[in-house]
Amino acid sequence: MMLSTSVSAGICVLAGSRDRLSDAATSLLAELALRGKVLVFDGGNRLQAYPLARALRERTTRLDLLSQRLLIRRAFTAYQMLTLLESTPALTSPLVILDLLATFYDETLAVGSARWLIQRCLQQIDRLQNHAPVFILLISFPTSQRRFLQEMVCKKADTLFVEPQTSSSFVQPSLFKG
Repeated sequence: MMLSTSVSAGICVLAGSRDRLSDAATSLLAELALRGKVLVFDGGNRLQAYPLARALRERTTRLDLLSQRLLIRRAFTAYQMLTLLESTPALTSPLVILDLLATFYDETLAVGSARWLIQRCLQQIDRLQNHAPVFILLISFPTSQRRFLQEMVCKKADTLFVEPQTSSSFVQPSLFKG
């Protein structure tokens, strides 16, 4: 999943499997860090520091860029994600949101509350994208009850990359011919 980092403003959403998005996040963050400061919100505690450091090392000998340019904040609940977004001033630095919906899939969070919270989060993302690009990485979630959350986020995207769903076409052969 290749992604151009030349987006000047707007919302870019990447949706796919955990492995593919992890690789995409590493490449994206390394490339953006080489260009300047990057604000990272980690919604699923998914940031992989070692692969990121390795990706930076492949591109530069200045590993201090990781600590100087990547500003990382974590959200452990959907309410914390909303608070992070609300408390973020409009910046000219890109915002990368890793696994935005991870905490919204928590079964203890009522579906109605999840809908209300994502609507508020998307309002804040709209505000922030007017000044700098916002990259949102979503791990596809198979449960139909909360699929609407991913659909809501994808509808807001100016640029959307969705990894094709691989369907299992395995069919159990019949043991007896009949």
